[in-house]
Amino acid sequence: MDIDVLVFFKRITGLLVSFPFWMMTFLCNIAVFISSMIFLALEKAVNPSVNSMIDAVWWSFSTITTVGYGDITPITFWGKILGIVLMIVGTGLFVSYTALFANAMLGREFTRLGRRVTMIGKNVQGIQSELHEEEEILGNQIRNLNSSLTRLEKRLDDIDNKNGNKETK
Repeated sequence: MDIDVLVFFKRITGLLVSFPFWMMTFLCNIAVFISSMIFLALEKAVNPSVNSMIDAVWWSFSTITTVGYGDITPITFWGKILGIVLMIVGTGLFVSYTALFANAMLGREFTRLGRRVTMIGKNVQGIQSELHEEEEILGNQIRNLNSSLTRLEKRLDDIDNKNGNKETK
């Protein structure tokens, strides 16, 4: 079996046994169940599309996942308000659910990449520190050379002045 397939199954298995996955699954199912019960109570007597609990579950699930097939729509004011709330809550719940899957698939790569970036950053800082130290050393050497050149020029001037004085005598 290909190593990528094994890694994929290992990550999915890790996700399926994780606490966050089961907590999100529980929360999403509770939200669907509670909203189904409320929707059934609000709409059953007045909405010809809602005849049983499965109709309410269907509407709730398609609304909370923001799919919204449109085959069952709320008629009452409070049914519509419930639909709006479910769309907003559903977006948050299922985005989080999707993030769990993305993290299971890519989390280790991002962690590894983050470590590499940190290591590269430390290396760059080290190089910058070394360059700064070398710049200071070179600056000192240049100042010493300039000082030596100045002294040599002064001696040459002194020698020229002495020789010039001897030639004029």
